Amino acid sequence: MLLAIEAPTLTRFTLQLFVILLTARLLGEIAKRLGFAPVVGELLTGILLGPSLLRWAAPSVFATLFPDGVGGAPALDAVGQLGLLFLLVLAGLETDLDLIRQRASVAIAVAAGSILVPFISGFALGWVIPAAYLVDPGQRLLFALFLATALSISAVPVIARVLIDLDVVHHDPTQILLAAALINDVIGWILLSVVAGIARRGSVDPFATTVTVGVLVGFFVVMFTVGQRVVDTVYRHTQRGPPIGQLSTLILLALGIAALAEELGIEAFLGAFVVGILVRRTDLLAREVQQNFEGLTLAVLAPVFFATAGLEADLTTLADPLVAALAVVTVAVAVGGKFVGTAAGASLVGRRGREVIGMGAGLNARGALELVVASVGLSLGVLTEAMYGVVVLVAILTTVVAVPILRWAFAGLERTEV
Repeated sequence: MLLAIEAPTLTRFTLQLFVILLTARLLGEIAKRLGFAPVVGELLTGILLGPSLLRWAAPSVFATLFPDGVGGAPALDAVGQLGLLFLLVLAGLETDLDLIRQRASVAIAVAAGSILVPFISGFALGWVIPAAYLVDPGQRLLFALFLATALSISAVPVIARVLIDLDVVHHDPTQILLAAALINDVIGWILLSVVAGIARRGSVDPFATTVTVGVLVGFFVVMFTVGQRVVDTVYRHTQRGPPIGQLSTLILLALGIAALAEELGIEAFLGAFVVGILVRRTDLLAREVQQNFEGLTLAVLAPVFFATAGLEADLTTLADPLVAALAVVTVAVAVGGKFVGTAAGASLVGRRGREVIGMGAGLNARGALELVVASVGLSLGVLTEAMYGVVVLVAILTTVVAVPILRWAFAGLERTEV
């Protein structure tokens, strides 16, 4: 009897996974053949399968795949959230603190400009957006802070992937770009964690916000001192066993510290991000183990996250001229803010010309990480469905536009080993 009850649910879940992974693979390959990063195609998976297209073009097929609506698939959402955590572990594994130190003076200037200008312009935009597009007009300050954070973030994985494909990752300007992107990422996640804490309280309370920042600082201090020693010790012991022990240890650390971060009032994704950094710093994670973890995440879990995030976005709302105009303005502010901020920071340290455009394009790529911000905003009730769709559109368009500009800016530069 139990199996008879659960079988239809299991069948539907496996069907959903099959369709999502197949679509993500096909769109990823198409994007790759067109000269874009595969993540561009994967970002479109949820848009294609969700209310933005499939429900409109083939409602019966959509109803078969999601009979309870996009919100009625808790198992799929759980897999997507696991994909989110693992994506952030990967982002941490790619965060090279030594690179940041080597390029600190120039990278800090570029990163500061690429965060401050989009944050200020995003905050200003959030302050003037019509009240009809806010969940609660009385919470405009919170909405403006969240939008500012969303427009400030960059996606290191997209930048790194394109630079590796171009074989220019060892150029001096591209090293600066990577270092600035890493700084941008760390600050972006801290900002998101603080703003999410404010959203949970429902108001901007200076004392509570100070406490949140204090807990966050304490978390980082403990993790990079005591936590680093614990992770080092654990990974030294894993050297005695098979590689699968390192993989399971990485997953256990990610789940455990993510849960601890959530319990402390810090976002779980920040805990997962810190785990990736700590494990990278041990320099003990076998390359094959990281590749296996990356393969599991990028081939299975991440596409499910992209899909569940895209399923929540209904881009048919762009048919409304006012929403379409809002989307155009938001994209313009997002792109312009990053380019202006990056150029301002780079010019302060003597950088000019095509490489500055390349840095601006790279830091403009929001990629999957923008979907993380959008998903957090939607789940916390900060973003309306219309604004959620606009932020998802920003993620897609900035990633698509960044790739050809990066290729133009950095292809053919004289190679400078660093």
